[in-house]
Amino acid sequence: MATFNSDATSDLRDANFDFVVIGGGTSGLVVANRLTECRDTRVLVLEAGTNRLNDPRLLVPGLASTTFEDPNFDWNFKSVPQEQLNGRHLWANKGRTLGGSSAINMGMIVYPSRCGMNAWESLGNPGWGWDAFSPYIRSFHQATAPSDQVRHFFQDMKYDHGHQGSEGPVKVSFGDEYMPYHTAWLETFKTLGYPQTEDQICGLGIGPFVSPGAVDPETHTRSHAGVAYLGPEVQARSNLRIVTGALAEKLVLERRRDIVVATAVRFTKANQTYTVSVRKEVILAAGTTQTPQILELSGIGNSDLLRQHGITPVIENPGVGENLQDHGFVSFGYEVADGLPSGDVARDPVEAAAAMEAYQKDGSGPLGMVPLVSAFMPCVDFAPTERELLLQELQSCMVTPGIPRAREKQYKALYRILEQPDEPTSQYILAPFQILPRRRETSKSVFDFSHPGFFISIVSMLNYPLSRGSVHLQSADSSAAPRIDHGILRHPLDLDLHARHTIWIERIAETEPMASLLKQQGQRLHTPERVTDLDRAKELCTELALSTYHLSGTCAMMPYEDGGVVDPRLKVHGTANIRIVDASVFPLVPRGNIQSTVFAAAEKAADLIKEDMY
Repeated sequence: MATFNSDATSDLRDANFDFVVIGGGTSGLVVANRLTECRDTRVLVLEAGTNRLNDPRLLVPGLASTTFEDPNFDWNFKSVPQEQLNGRHLWANKGRTLGGSSAINMGMIVYPSRCGMNAWESLGNPGWGWDAFSPYIRSFHQATAPSDQVRHFFQDMKYDHGHQGSEGPVKVSFGDEYMPYHTAWLETFKTLGYPQTEDQICGLGIGPFVSPGAVDPETHTRSHAGVAYLGPEVQARSNLRIVTGALAEKLVLERRRDIVVATAVRFTKANQTYTVSVRKEVILAAGTTQTPQILELSGIGNSDLLRQHGITPVIENPGVGENLQDHGFVSFGYEVADGLPSGDVARDPVEAAAAMEAYQKDGSGPLGMVPLVSAFMPCVDFAPTERELLLQELQSCMVTPGIPRAREKQYKALYRILEQPDEPTSQYILAPFQILPRRRETSKSVFDFSHPGFFISIVSMLNYPLSRGSVHLQSADSSAAPRIDHGILRHPLDLDLHARHTIWIERIAETEPMASLLKQQGQRLHTPERVTDLDRAKELCTELALSTYHLSGTCAMMPYEDGGVVDPRLKVHGTANIRIVDASVFPLVPRGNIQSTVFAAAEKAADLIKEDMY
């Protein structure tokens, strides 16, 4: 039996493998696992970060934010100033450890929509519509049904176990200690006329739902890619090699007539440079921020940009690094009624110690669950004439002189989604603790519970943003951080739509039974006054919007002539053996938290690779 040692490099100099996977995160470990199921296939995974599979900060679901800014877990990137957000920088936290961002995120499992996936297919990607993609949503996870106690607590909860995954590696479950605000969430939407209509895994429906989490229900530990796809049996495979602390410098490319072939990967570890040969394919899984950077370092991208950094262009593709999309979020905070609990008690050392003691005893308490519930909603209180005006403005955007072809086609696909008045355009999330978007000195400070008193937060984020940003190299030095331009709320229609959704947050807070759980005349963390004016709501969105870390799209799966970087089989245009399997290939960001879509897309990618192998 092989011994898992991610530090060993003694035999790597000038070694060769069938596949080299760059990135040991959410998608990279999925593909490495599936490819090494074939015993004669040798796979090397290069992870720039650490091996912290046994670290409690990754295993305990409630400790997610403690990993932020720590170089053992997080790249801790930051955007360039965002002129549309009053010149603010946005944090771009990203997993820097085996398991990637699935090891440090909030753990929510939210599924994409039917119309969103069908929009992917309409952009020139056969086989990526809902009917073909949805089986992979089930194949990555194994669901545990909510307990009878939880079903009783959420009486109108829609959950059909027959729709869930049953054999996948990622364990998905519900918590066991919800607060009064959680059940009030479902009842409040019902009062407003929007009960839950479908289990969100079906890709349809509006209204509230209880978000399951990537948590093993037996151990109450986080079920991220590192533990789910790299368990002891997988670690023991003699045909799988994983090296941590290995920073990819570039792909070694060779032009053969009209096609480019990757023959090797060059990387550094502990100040030593290694080159490993590739017999079959290089698989990029470095994520939305660093996959395009690696392509550019290797000579694939916008030739003018590459030459500015002294890099010889090999393949001209100006789409590399463009098309960045993210779900910006805006948080409103409300003080809870006297005597009611809130997650803010965690700032009390005694309470925090008690929570850890309960978790260590039997996995119970807030640390062993994902304490968030959600709702998918269309924009209500939206007059038909105003909706029509918004759609007309979007139509005008499609024919703006000089608009990139990719943007034009994406806007047409988004128009077909947005013209449906009942299609959810926002995800609302209830967090039973304070979120402090004005405390942005560091990414941790947003979640440090430092404001006196006890609060809940209600968050809104757009499902289908029109805004676009970019990610590009800033230097020919592979260790330099990429230049990240989020672009959140850059498009004026995004700002208009998001502002309308934030106004509706106030409706949620003042409707029973939620209203009775909040303190009358209590503090509001967003603004002292009730928000009813659209212009004021726009000001708040500009002031408060943050990234949800759902970055995607920078190596979009679209035809080359439409600005795409990969084809429907995820091969980089103009190459014979470079494939991308992470969220950078998403042509449109899916609705909601993207973790489940990343897992599912990687499962599909593994099948595509196997099909092409045999």
